[in-house]
Amino acid sequence: MTLTIWLLSAVSFVVVAVMTVTVPLLPLVAEEFRITVGHAGIIVAAFALPYGAIQLFMGPLGDKFGKKKVIGGSLLLSTFFVFGSGLSHSIEALATMRFFSGIAMAGTIPLAMAYIADEVPYSNRQLILGKYISGVISGHIAGGVLGGLAAEFMDWRHIFFLFSALCFVFSILLLQSRGEGASKKLAQFREPLHRMYWSMLADSDKRKIIITGTLEGMFIFGTFSYLGAFLKDSFDISFLSVGLILGMYGLGGIVYTATVSFLVPALGERKMIFAGSFFLGSCFLILFYITAVNIMFLLFFFMGFSFYLFHNTMQMKATQLSPDAQGVGVSFWAFMLFFGQGIGVFVFGILIDKFGYHPSFFFAGFSIILLGLWFQDSCRVKSDS
Repeated sequence: MTLTIWLLSAVSFVVVAVMTVTVPLLPLVAEEFRITVGHAGIIVAAFALPYGAIQLFMGPLGDKFGKKKVIGGSLLLSTFFVFGSGLSHSIEALATMRFFSGIAMAGTIPLAMAYIADEVPYSNRQLILGKYISGVISGHIAGGVLGGLAAEFMDWRHIFFLFSALCFVFSILLLQSRGEGASKKLAQFREPLHRMYWSMLADSDKRKIIITGTLEGMFIFGTFSYLGAFLKDSFDISFLSVGLILGMYGLGGIVYTATVSFLVPALGERKMIFAGSFFLGSCFLILFYITAVNIMFLLFFFMGFSFYLFHNTMQMKATQLSPDAQGVGVSFWAFMLFFGQGIGVFVFGILIDKFGYHPSFFFAGFSIILLGLWFQDSCRVKSDS
């Protein structure tokens, strides 16, 4: 990968780490502020909802002024709000800082994907995206493991100070790197944005990609927010152990990136969608029957591999929503993905508080399998190659 791709991957690392660090911290935050786990889930939704909503503005800004400039500026701004999360001493203050962190970080990962889509032909794009997401996956690992370490051995707030420093360093490096590639001309937006969004929704194939992304956010991202609390409550293990198990989810993703150059030609998009959703949903279903915590390490590893098998293919499809304005297309998909996550965090918080983890995860797992079956026949959006 080029230096720019590495930098974008590093940016994605810290953004995802900030996004997911609350997963192992959720039971501790709930205990400290004397609220239920479902109520504590507000710190997840407080990040996800604005992160998704602001995509409608960040995508067009990236297309018009340059994606790297917007990414670097967004990450630099987020430095202050991530630092503020570490200064929070109430659930309201923490949720507020998470809210503004979500807004500031909105102009990062989707625009990075759009940048890659601009620079890389369709025929090679999934391989490059598969390598780029090594940063995303490492962020998942860091969010789980470092969050668990912070909860176990120090004040959990201190982890936000570390992530704030990383935001500052990576933003400066990116802003000082070379400008946008020569292959991309900045968009002129010959038609109003609302018509561009409507044109995507009016196309049946593209609409299905957007709907699938929304439901993915709800059933996968929404339930993932409660996996740390589930492990802590079900097995009464240390926060460090919770973080390590969650880290196995990311390790499964690392194995995916190492094998993506084989998987893409061997399986193709349709089989990757089906296999990823089927095995990920099945993992949620068998959570019912696992009583040994050691097996959870293996299960979460397989969950991570299955998730990225599905999700990376969905990312690839998202780059085809608007080939002439990649920032608009990818960011609109991300908007719906994180809108779904916000709804999922809210809905599953209620379900878990009312019915418990197992029925809630069973519902999610069954829904994930059905989602993959529904979408697998839709890998027909034309490429721009």
